[in-house]
Amino acid sequence: MKGKVIQSAKKDLPLYLKDFQDFWNSSVDEISDDDLYKTYRATLVFKNWKLSLNTIGIKDYELILNELFEDINSSFFLALYGQYRSAHMHMRSSIELSLQLLYFLHHPIEYQQWKDGDFVIKFDKLSEYLNKHPFFKIDVSNLLQSIFQNWKHFSKHIHGESPIFFQCEKDVRKTNTFSRKDFGIWKSNFEKNVYYLNKLFLLFFKTDFNRIPEGSRNILTDLLKPDEKDLMNG
Repeated sequence: MKGKVIQSAKKDLPLYLKDFQDFWNSSVDEISDDDLYKTYRATLVFKNWKLSLNTIGIKDYELILNELFEDINSSFFLALYGQYRSAHMHMRSSIELSLQLLYFLHHPIEYQQWKDGDFVIKFDKLSEYLNKHPFFKIDVSNLLQSIFQNWKHFSKHIHGESPIFFQCEKDVRKTNTFSRKDFGIWKSNFEKNVYYLNKLFLLFFKTDFNRIPEGSRNILTDLLKPDEKDLMNG
């Protein structure tokens, strides 16, 4: 029995790899340069936040920053393979890690407990804490509410609240070919997620903004809407 399973696995694995490679090629061919620019640019955000925080002397939280980069990067690459349910799961994780990072910056004891697996803080408590945080010089309640709505929506993919969130129900799974509709849904959610989280970070670290390397500042503020560019001035 074991020998037959191994023989079957060795026969099937190259076929799976070929399917993934064919889908990847299809995705790259179908995605416009503008789509590629916007989505890949989003993957650079948390890489540059790690660099920026290190520059201003915050160096004890790379564990979370590295995982944030992994979540966003994984969502991007899984989408190119057509694995949209998994891609949305990583986006939910990116929200939770982002809010935890801002909380742990001023709770080093809880951070150590969390690293040891002895501390858990719920999403609603994180949101409540940040909503009252003195580092924010403007009202961020609407921004936090938008982040919360994204978190709730991405959670539906994890919990399978409806078949529409199943991977097997998506056009890409039914046809094993690139679907502009499926990609467009993921892309919209992906860009909004990174935009909201990046904006939250920018507002939180506004006092230190001018100490961030210019290249990183340009990447991080480039995601802001035109009428928001002045948020980081003054």
